[in-house]
Amino acid sequence: MNKKKHFFYVVAFIIVTLVTFGTVPCYADDDQTFIIISNDGSLGGDTGHHAPALIPIQAVYSSSLSTIFVNFLYDLGSVSVEIENLTTGAYSQTTINATQGVHPFLITGDEGVYEITFTLPNGQVYSGSFEIE
Repeated sequence: MNKKKHFFYVVAFIIVTLVTFGTVPCYADDDQTFIIISNDGSLGGDTGHHAPALIPIQAVYSSSLSTIFVNFLYDLGSVSVEIENLTTGAYSQTTINATQGVHPFLITGDEGVYEITFTLPNGQVYSGSFEIE
């Protein structure tokens, strides 16, 4: 692992640790919901057998902060991020420069089923969903 990549992993770990244990009181284990991000296969390709592709996006919802923390494993460029509460219809969309590291997205925290979608500049789409009760 090169030094620059290692540095960013250490910084991301420190940020998550500070948010979880430092400046905010500790909460129960159910405070964080890991969001499973998947690729929609929008770019196609051949149907041969392959190793699973690396998903370059990781996300965690923190209920105590009503925030989704998104970790981009490397620079993805200008990414469109859509967050929708499928239960209430609340919707937000933004375009960010998705540099490597952790990016916070504040949401209302209202109950419901949420879907988060990332559209990369090349048209590739990643999405995930989670529920707040």
